Amino acid sequence: MDVLTHSILPFFGILLGLLVVHEGGHYLTAKMFGVKVLEAGIGLPPRLFGFRWRDTDYTVNAIPLGAFVRLLGEEDPTDPQSLAAQPKWKRTVIIGAGVIMNLVLAITLFTAALMIPHTVSIAGARIGDVVPNSPSASADLRAGDQILAVNGRHVDSQQDASYLLRLYQGSNIDLTIKRTDPRSGPQEITKSVYSRWNPKSYNDECGVERSQGPIGITVGPAFTQNSTTTAAERALIEEQSRKNFAEYKQHIAPGAPASCFGGAAFGFGPLTAAQCSGLDEQSRVDAEALKASLFAETSFPCYTFSAPQAYVVPTERRTEPPWTAIPNGARLSFESLILARNQIWGVIRGYGDSPFTGPVGIAQATGEVVDQAGWLSLLSFAALISMSLAMLNALPIPMVDGGRLTFILIEALRRGKRIAPEKEALVHLAGFAAMIVFGLVITYFDVIRIFNGDTLLK
Repeated sequence: MDVLTHSILPFFGILLGLLVVHEGGHYLTAKMFGVKVLEAGIGLPPRLFGFRWRDTDYTVNAIPLGAFVRLLGEEDPTDPQSLAAQPKWKRTVIIGAGVIMNLVLAITLFTAALMIPHTVSIAGARIGDVVPNSPSASADLRAGDQILAVNGRHVDSQQDASYLLRLYQGSNIDLTIKRTDPRSGPQEITKSVYSRWNPKSYNDECGVERSQGPIGITVGPAFTQNSTTTAAERALIEEQSRKNFAEYKQHIAPGAPASCFGGAAFGFGPLTAAQCSGLDEQSRVDAEALKASLFAETSFPCYTFSAPQAYVVPTERRTEPPWTAIPNGARLSFESLILARNQIWGVIRGYGDSPFTGPVGIAQATGEVVDQAGWLSLLSFAALISMSLAMLNALPIPMVDGGRLTFILIEALRRGKRIAPEKEALVHLAGFAAMIVFGLVITYFDVIRIFNGDTLLK
C-alpha cells in the first residue's frame, strides 16, 4: 500500500499533470491560430470514453502515461485549417508552446514551494576530509573549515554546499570559509578553488574507495543538536550502525590502521585530530553526550556518529513573499537545466551516472522524495520533471517538438522550400521507433537498479 500511495499514484498524477499542461500549450495556440484540433486526449490509446465538441474529440484513454493533441495535417498543407498550411511563425509558436508551458509550470511550482511554509536546515556546512592532491588541498582548505558562501551565495546547510559545488562544475569558484585559529581566533577567508568535471575516486585512510566530489572534500553539518532518543531507539541506532560498519569493514584494505577496524566511519571510533580541532565547543559537548548515551563503553576523546537519528540538525520554518519567490523560482528552474547539462556532459566525458531514467525510475524516485522529504517536496520534484520534459522536447530529435522545429528551420534556410511531407513523416516515424527502443532500454536498467537496491537520490 505504501508503494501505491507514495510512488505509483503520485507518479501518475505528476506525469499526467505535466503532459496535460504541455499538450495544453499546443491545444490553446492551435485554437488561437485557427488550426483544427482533431483530438485532445488524456492517456494513450486504446480509448476508454470521450465526447465530441466543436469538431474536436476529447478522450480519456487506457494507458495513463501521457497526453496528446492531434492536429489536422501536421505534414500535409493542402487544407487551410491544417498545421502545415500555416506560416512558419505560427507553426513555430504552436509547436514550441508545449516547451514554453513546461518552463512556465516549473517556475510556478518552484515559486509555490518557496511561498508555502517549509522546513530548511540551518546547520551550516563544515569540511570533514580534504583529499590529498585535490583542488581543495591545493587551495589550503582544511578539515573543520566552515563553508559560509559559494560564489557569494550564502550556505545554510551541507545540501546547499553540495548543490552549489555541482552547479559551478567546470569553473573556478570562490569559497568563503570561517576558520578558527588557536592564536588569532575565528576569521573569514575566501579561497579560489577549481570545481572539476571529472573527479576521480580515491582510497581513504582505511583503503576504502571514496568519491572526491568536484573539489575534493567531504561536507557535513557544522552544528548538531542532541536527539531525544528512547532506549529502544538507541538500540535500533546501534544495530544499524553495526550493520553499516560490517558492510564498510569488508572493503578495508589489509594493513590499515587499527582505528579503521574500530569503525571511525560509522560511529564506532574517534575523529581525526584535524576533525576534532575543527569542532566548536557545542559540537564537542554534543559528541560527548552522544558517546555517553549510545556507546558508554568507549573512552575516545572525540566521537562521530553517522547513524540515522543519532543526532539532529537545527532547522527553521521559512516562507517567501511573491516578490522574492518568483525570481528565485525562475532561478531554480534555470539552474536545474545547468545541473542536467553538467550531468549529461559528465556522461559524454566518460564519468558520472546516466542522467536518463524512465517511468519506473521516476516512480521509484517519487516514493523516495516523499519518504525522505515529505509531500511538500513533490512540488519541487514535479518542477524538475517539468524542466526535464521541456529540455527533452526542445532537442532536435525527430518526433518531439524540437525535431519538428528543426524542419521549420531547414525550410527557412531553404528560403521557404519544404521537405516533402512523406519524407518528414518517415523521419518522425523513425524517431518514434528509436524513442520506444530507448525507453525500453532505460526501463530495463531502472528495473535492474531497483532490484540491486540502488537509489536515484544521491
